[in-house]
Amino acid sequence: MWENFVFSVNVSLPLFILLFIGLILKKKNVFSDSFIASANTLIFNVALPAKLVLDTAQTDFTQNFDPVFLLLLLGGTTVFFVLFWVIGHAAIREPAKVGAFVHGAFRGNYVYIGYPLIQNILQVSGLPAEAMLASAFILPYYNVLAVIVLTVTNHPGEKINLGNVLKQIIKNPMIIGMLIGLPFSFLSVYTGFTLPGVITKPLSYLGQLVTPLALLVIGASVKWESVMANKKPVFWACFLRLVVQPLVMVPLAIACGLATQAVIVLYVVFAVPAAANVYIVTQKMGGDADLASGIVVLGIIFSILTITVGVFLLRTFGVV
Repeated sequence: MWENFVFSVNVSLPLFILLFIGLILKKKNVFSDSFIASANTLIFNVALPAKLVLDTAQTDFTQNFDPVFLLLLLGGTTVFFVLFWVIGHAAIREPAKVGAFVHGAFRGNYVYIGYPLIQNILQVSGLPAEAMLASAFILPYYNVLAVIVLTVTNHPGEKINLGNVLKQIIKNPMIIGMLIGLPFSFLSVYTGFTLPGVITKPLSYLGQLVTPLALLVIGASVKWESVMANKKPVFWACFLRLVVQPLVMVPLAIACGLATQAVIVLYVVFAVPAAANVYIVTQKMGGDADLASGIVVLGIIFSILTITVGVFLLRTFGVV
């Protein structure tokens, strides 16, 4: 039991220590707002796509395609999205708050927090094929669902422009990175060709920036006052995001007989706190930005406990 507790702390706490360091550096004015904005641009447009190019190129997708995994990934997200919308509509009267509530409850920070969490749980340096498959499907799907709920709640009567949604997906640097890496994955499988070190090493160096820099920036962006302004909806959105979803999805994944790596990826997808994009996209589409920001902030704090407990339970029951 003690060994399992130590394992779970070693998995989750290093990530949150970096978040806390980022918060301290911002308080001490080591990180300025302009630096945070530039760092976000560097991560999103350069370092993360580089990591995804390399990880995709080095992944054998032919051995790990499981339709049940994808069904649980997308089906679970869809069911929770609809359920949270029903809950938000029933409990919250202001449409702008409903959109922010739903957005914060269904959309997790799968990339910046999820990727290192998967690597820590599985004790690997790269990402498994299931993690890359999840990225390819869940990231664009998050964008589609976000546009739907925020358009309907913030702009009633306005038609959803599917062309613009598709354009946003295609132009997403993360999607571009995976698309660049995919042909090299199949070349490796079917011809034995691998990218030379002169290409993989720079990509690897850039990819190594993602986890520490992203976590520091997320920590530096925390603003506690956004939580206090909307305490109840913020709490319930975080509870649905961090507790309800993994409690439903992990037993379901195990019951479906998924492999360990697939179960862990599903756990992470449905257990990580709300992504920073929840605030950014909600604000851009006229939703309640303060509520969205509060969900992001409290989710990060709350997840220190929920993820540690979740990993402990996964370890205790022999899932990992």
